[in-house]
Amino acid sequence: MPSSPPHPQVAVNTTIPDVNLFLDHIVASTNMKCLTPPRALEGDCGYLAANLYARSVFGEDALVNVSVEKTAEGKLAGYIRIRSKTQGIALSLGDKITLKQRGDS
Repeated sequence: MPSSPPHPQVAVNTTIPDVNLFLDHIVASTNMKCLTPPRALEGDCGYLAANLYARSVFGEDALVNVSVEKTAEGKLAGYIRIRSKTQGIALSLGDKITLKQRGDS
């Protein structure tokens, strides 16, 4: 059985100070839909895990898993894992997230 290529993974690198604000920014920047129910994202516990979904104009699906926590220093740390049957879509989405995640733009 051939091994599948690793899924692109983007390290969180942002100036956004809050996990929920960071998720909102990623959702808005990527035009993805958050599959995680809003009720599961309520509260302020310092960490967050959410699943996002999008379909490209070519009909290809992409699933993004956001896992982020607030460190003792007050910065956010974590990873964003991207899954797609098409590696090109996953890599393109990874590049977009890398550029947009800082929150400056």
